[in-house]
Amino acid sequence: MRKFFLIILSLFILSCNDPVFYSISMEELPLNPRISGPSTNFAELNNKMYVAAKKRIYRYDNGEWTDFTVSGRITHLAATTSKLYALMENRIILFSEEEMTEEITIPLEDKKIQGIYASEDILFIGTSNAEIYYLNAGETTPLPIAGGDFSMLCGVASDADNYYLCNKDSNGIFLVPKAAPETAALIANSTEKEFTNIINLNADSIAAMSRQGSLFKVTPEGVNEIVKFSDNRRATSALCVWTSGTWDDNVWTKGTNTLLLVGRQDLTNSISTGYTHGYVEIEFNPETGELIGERFNEPGRTSISSISENTNEHYASSIGKRGINYFYQAPNGILFASLNHGVWSYRAHRNDSKRTWNAEE
Repeated sequence: MRKFFLIILSLFILSCNDPVFYSISMEELPLNPRISGPSTNFAELNNKMYVAAKKRIYRYDNGEWTDFTVSGRITHLAATTSKLYALMENRIILFSEEEMTEEITIPLEDKKIQGIYASEDILFIGTSNAEIYYLNAGETTPLPIAGGDFSMLCGVASDADNYYLCNKDSNGIFLVPKAAPETAALIANSTEKEFTNIINLNADSIAAMSRQGSLFKVTPEGVNEIVKFSDNRRATSALCVWTSGTWDDNVWTKGTNTLLLVGRQDLTNSISTGYTHGYVEIEFNPETGELIGERFNEPGRTSISSISENTNEHYASSIGKRGINYFYQAPNGILFASLNHGVWSYRAHRNDSKRTWNAEE
C-alpha cells in the first residue's frame, strides 16, 4: 500500500511540471467588466477618457466613472481639441461635455458613414462609397476631400504641416495639407499594405501598422518599413504610445525611453506561449521617435515592459487570450483595453497591490 501511494505521489509531482498544469496554476479569474458587451474605441477630451457600449457613453476622470444614456447605439467616438463626437446609427452626434445631453446631428445627406476620426480641431468622416469628408471646429456642415482614391478610413495622424489619412485594404495613406484640407495626395510606397491604424509617436514622428504585422515610418515623402512581427502573427487596430504619468516601479519607462504597444492575433494556435491574442511591445525614444531594437517583444519578457518583468505568465492567462480592439492610457498611468466583450484595465485590482490585467472593476 505504501509503495502504491509513493507511485501515485510521484506521478502527481511529475504532472505538476507539465506546461499544461503550470498554465492552469497561473490562471487569473477575471472580474466582471464594469462596461460589458462590445465596446468602442476610446476618445480623450480635456484629460477625460470616453468609451461607449451599446446606448451608453462612459467617462473616466481621474479614477471616477460616470455614464450617460443616449438615443441610439454608438459604434465609434472621436474627440477634437474641444468637441466630442459619436457615430450613432449612421448619424454623427456632437455632445456637450458638461451634461452629455446636447445632441447636434451632423448632416451628411444619404451617405453611409463607416468611421469618424479626429486630429487637432478637425473631424474626418469616412463613408462606404469611398469618400472622406472633413468638419472644421465650430461648424456643422462636412466638406468633401478631393484628389484621393480612398477606401475605408481607419485612422488619422498629423505633423506640423499636414494630416495623414490612413486607408484599409490597398489604397494607402493620403497627405492632406492643413492649409488646404479640401485636397488629398497619395503618399509614395503606401499602397498594397493593408493598414490597420496610424499613430503619432510624437508631434513630428508618425507610424502606421499593417495587418501583416509591419510597422512603417510615415513622412510626406513616403512610407518605409522599420520593424515587423514574426511570421505567425497579424496586427489588430490596437495601438498605444505611453504619454504621461508612470508608476513608482518604473513600469513603462527606462530612462527617457518608453513603449509602443500593438494588438496581435496569431494566425495559428500557439502551443509554446498558450495564447493567440493580447499584444506585443517595442521600446522607442519619445523625443526622436526612434525605435530601440529590431523586433516586438512579449510583455514581461524585457527590462522595459508594460507589465513587471517576469510576470508574463499572468498576462498570458488573462488578456493574452483576448482580442484587443483599442488601447488607452490614462494620465494616471492606468492602461485600458477595449475588447469584444467589455473594457479591461491593467491596475492594482486587489488589496495586495499586485498589478494585473483583469476586467475593469
